[in-house]
Parts: sequence; C-alpha cells; structure tokens
Amino acid sequence: MADLDHRFVAPPYLRLTDRRKTSAGLVFVWHLRVAQPNIAQISTDTVHSLEHFIGDYLYNTSDDIITVAPMGCQTGFYIATSIEDYDELATLLAGVLERVLEADAVPHADPVHCGWAANHSLGGAQIAAAWLLGRQAEWADPGPDAREV
Repeated sequence: MADLDHRFVAPPYLRLTDRRKTSAGLVFVWHLRVAQPNIAQISTDTVHSLEHFIGDYLYNTSDDIITVAPMGCQTGFYIATSIEDYDELATLLAGVLERVLEADAVPHADPVHCGWAANHSLGGAQIAAAWLLGRQAEWADPGPDAREV
C-alpha cells in the first residue's frame, strides 16, 4: 500500500497502510491520523497519555494487537495488529476512546511503569478522545483530496 501525500489528507482517519508477511503470520499496520501533518500536532503530554490509553486498553481488549506507537511527528499513531478488518479495529478504538472519557487517571502514568511519568495530560487525552469520537463517521476516509504517493 502506498503512503498518502501528507499535504492533502484530512484527519481524523484510520487507514490500513501495510501488510507484512512474517514467520508468525500476517501483520497489518494501521495509521490513526489525528492531526493535520505539517499544520498541527498533538501536544507531547496528550500524545503520551493517548499512547498509554490506546496501548493499554487495546492490549487488554484484544490478543490481536501487536503494538501501538505514536508517530514521531505527533500527528497520530501506528497500530500493528493481526486485524485486517477496518470495522473490527474501528470498533475496538471507539471502545478505547469511550473508556478514556470515563477515566480518572492515565494508565501506568507513574515512575514505576513510565519513563516520563510527569509528562501526561488526562484532560488533553479526554479532549482528543471526545473529538475523535465525534468524528468517527469520518475515520474511513482520509479526505476527498487524499492521494497515494
């Protein structure tokens, strides 16, 4: 699968970006793009907290999640999984985001479990989760002008 020209995407979207055949089976890499590349980014404390929530809750919800990682540009997340079906992963993510809204603390945001425990924002994660859930109908479409490169 080709990458998208970052100048023409319209977040939020969830997009399958790669299929990898490994000795253990197929791995599917997804992009959850939250912010407009080269225009906006998620604050460091918010992206860090969302990483904790998404990783923790997805790992505890599905054995098909391999890893969740923030994009270095702070515009979204990489999700590696054995799930190829968009609807299945979108449903799992929506469930995670609903749990973020109900949370009273960021999971594992302590010095025992986190390498930068002071760098979290529950409020920021909840604002981002509410924004994403409010636009869930848009997740399947990276925008009318999106084009592969």
